[in-house]
Amino acid sequence: MGKGLDMKKVKVDAYVVAGITDHITPWKSCFPTAVLFGEGSTFTLANAGHLQSIINPPGLPKAYFFTGTVGKHDAESWPASAARQEGSWWPHWMGWMHERSGEQKLAPQKLGSAKHKPTVAAPGEYVHQT
Repeated sequence: MGKGLDMKKVKVDAYVVAGITDHITPWKSCFPTAVLFGEGSTFTLANAGHLQSIINPPGLPKAYFFTGTVGKHDAESWPASAARQEGSWWPHWMGWMHERSGEQKLAPQKLGSAKHKPTVAAPGEYVHQT
């Protein structure tokens, strides 16, 4: 809308993932995204390429990642402060999310509410529209 946005003023934790061998979005180019959200942002560097770094489920024996807060680092100095962990980054991210999530509660027994009645079964009609 014609106005700038200073991401350093956004007060939300960020978990940014990149891949060591990603040739499409090199990790050193992704690191500034975490910096935008401030020193407390978590940067995670997976030992894979572009898609493999994201689609890296638990149970892969060769998987590992480095993780840590951004702090006052740049992409060149951050690896020295990061902790190497074996396995997929997914469980680490889940723990990170649980630390920032509210109390768990049971899902509703039925869909909708008095104000918002359910209309069609999942996945909805929009998936069939062209």
